[in-house]
Amino acid sequence: MVPLRAFRKTLFVLAVAVACAVGVSLLPQNPYQRWQLLDGTIHANARWIYERIHFDPAPIDVVLFGPSRMMQGVNAPELAVALRRRDLPANVVNFSLPETGRNTNWAIAQELFAEKRPKLVILGVTEKPSRFGHPAFKYVADASAIVDPGYLGDLNYFSDLIYLPFRQMRLFAASLLPGGLGLAKDFDPAHYKGSSIDTTGSVVLPDGRIKDGENAASKAELERGVKKLEGGMHPPILPARLADLEFGDERTYTSRIAELARRNGAKVAFVFLPYYSGPGALRDVQELPFYERYGPVLNAGYLAQHAELYADYGHLTRRGATVLTDWLVQPVAELLKDPKSSP
Repeated sequence: MVPLRAFRKTLFVLAVAVACAVGVSLLPQNPYQRWQLLDGTIHANARWIYERIHFDPAPIDVVLFGPSRMMQGVNAPELAVALRRRDLPANVVNFSLPETGRNTNWAIAQELFAEKRPKLVILGVTEKPSRFGHPAFKYVADASAIVDPGYLGDLNYFSDLIYLPFRQMRLFAASLLPGGLGLAKDFDPAHYKGSSIDTTGSVVLPDGRIKDGENAASKAELERGVKKLEGGMHPPILPARLADLEFGDERTYTSRIAELARRNGAKVAFVFLPYYSGPGALRDVQELPFYERYGPVLNAGYLAQHAELYADYGHLTRRGATVLTDWLVQPVAELLKDPKSSP
């Protein structure tokens, strides 16, 4: 009887804990404060992204999503100038963030399409997708999206879910207290970065350090980085028919972004961004057939052989970003001009 009572007590404690966690997760909060939770981190641009979408009346015509390779690789203001010279829609923003994982791109896309009507969505892709979601997702996503990511095999699921009650308690308290616990309740135009910002010129490393993006790395440094990168790459573990499970984050949220774009009349395209000395052919992009369901894949693989354009093994220098941005002008212009190329 004693073990049975202990088991019942344990079940009761667990039930109470779950009930409290669910109740806390339903607390009201200020979405703007949620997008400030990453201030002071490598994902600090999340606040600007939210402000650009919700508080800046300027339209958004072209939006770029992706990991740090895309963030460092495309200069949105330069692309806008080139499009404007061609009398094309020229409000361009780079909403990429460091690190991999497509779910945060989707969280941003939800905010975007609720307020703006972009004409073209461009997603940066690499040779192999991540098996994990983005680390910023648990901070910025709606609570419902964290509870139900929409696919099996989410390797971040329990860590994201465990953090949710703590996040909601902090946001609830911040919305009530005068100081907002360091999270601003209202938008202050005086501290706004502007309608489009240059995200190139410096490489933000996962540990928070800023690496100079003005100068190319030495060939020895590039080769060390490539060796480490390739050492951590692994081919698909599961059969191809289970790719939606193994690479659920990339496939689920890319599909969702494409569907959001389709419903709102926007086109979708992809840009393949290689690492230094890596494979430059589109055939080497693992998910190429999947991406091509939704739009053309623009191949910037030619960059891979140009050591002078890389600040480290995977990120371009500012000059490299200008080279890539200039190269993108023509295909982006064609996508904006051609009404038949919509998804």
